[in-house]
Amino acid sequence: MKQILDFSLLKTLTQLPGVSGREEAVRSFLLEHLPIQADKVRIDALGNLIITRKGTSGKSVLLCAHMDEVGLMIQHIDERGFLRFIPVGGLDPRTLLAQRVRVQTAQVELPGVIGVKPAHITTEADRAKAVPFKELFIDLGLMPQEVKKRVSVGDVAVLDRSYLEFGDDLVSAKALDNRAGVFVLAEILRYADKPVHTIHAVFSTQEEVGLRGAQTAAYGIEADVCLCLDTTGAADIPGILPQDQVVCVGEGVGITALDARTITPKPLLDQLTQLCKFHDIPFQVRIAPRGGTDAGAVHLSKTGIPSCSLAIPTRNIHSNVEIASKHDIQALFNLVFGFLHKSE
Repeated sequence: MKQILDFSLLKTLTQLPGVSGREEAVRSFLLEHLPIQADKVRIDALGNLIITRKGTSGKSVLLCAHMDEVGLMIQHIDERGFLRFIPVGGLDPRTLLAQRVRVQTAQVELPGVIGVKPAHITTEADRAKAVPFKELFIDLGLMPQEVKKRVSVGDVAVLDRSYLEFGDDLVSAKALDNRAGVFVLAEILRYADKPVHTIHAVFSTQEEVGLRGAQTAAYGIEADVCLCLDTTGAADIPGILPQDQVVCVGEGVGITALDARTITPKPLLDQLTQLCKFHDIPFQVRIAPRGGTDAGAVHLSKTGIPSCSLAIPTRNIHSNVEIASKHDIQALFNLVFGFLHKSE
C-alpha cells in the first residue's frame, strides 16, 4: 500500500518560526502534536530532538533533518525605532527588499516590513548597485519608545509568507529548507511500525550556521549509516546552463554523489540508486560543488559514519518563496522508507 503523506502538516511546519539557534517552536510542535511511535525520546544540550525506533536487524540508521531556517538577528534599535539586523545563515539581501517579517520577542511576535531608501530619492548609481544588509531596516510601525520596550538586541526575525500550492503539484513557502525534510522524517516515523533497522531520527539544530547540532547528535549515536533529509538549490531556471543546474524540480529526489562537505561512499550511492530503480522511484544524482548538509558533520563523527544527503530540489532557496514539488517530496519519502524496510 502506498503511504499517503499529509501535506497539511508541511503547511503548518513552514509557518512556524525557527531561526538557527531558536528552533523551540518547531521542536515543541513535533513533540506535542505528532503521533510519533518511539522507544526513546530525548533532547540534547544543543536542542536536537532525538527519537529512537528499535528494529530487528541489529543494524541502525541515523536519519537527520534540520529544524532551523535562515533568518535575521536584531543588532541595533535606532532613535526612531527602526531595527537594524544581520543575517543568520546564507541570505542574499536582494531577496529581502520590501518583504514582511515576524520579529520574535520574549513576550510576543511582532509583524514588520523590511524597508530601504525609496526609488524616488535614489540616484541612478544607487539603483545600479547591490543593496547591502547595512542599508536595510525593519519598520514595526510603532513609536520608538514602544519598540525599545518590546524588542531587544539579539531577538530574531523570520521571513513572512503564506504556504501556497500551485501549478503542477508545486508548493511555495518560507522555510521549505528544511521543514520539507522535517516533514518527511516525521511521516517516516508515523509509518515506521516495524522497521527492519533501528531508526535514530535526529531533528537537528543550527545546520544553517555550520551543521552544529548534527555534529554533537551524531557523536552520541552508534549508527551504521546515515541519511540526511534536506533540500538543495535547483537552478533549473532561465540563464543557467544545464550542467550548472545541479537538480531539477519535479524530476525526483536528489541523491548526493558529491557536495562541498561530503563524497558519498560508492557502495552506499549504488545501494540508493539501485533501490530507486527497483521501486521505480524517480531520482537524480546530485553533484554540487558548493554547499553542504548535515551529512558533512555526521560522516566525520568518531571513526566515521557512511553518509549520504538526500535532497529535495528547491528553487529560490533561502528566500520566502522557496518552491518544491510534492512529487519530489514523495520520492524522498519512498526512498527512505524503502531503505529502512529492506532486508539487507
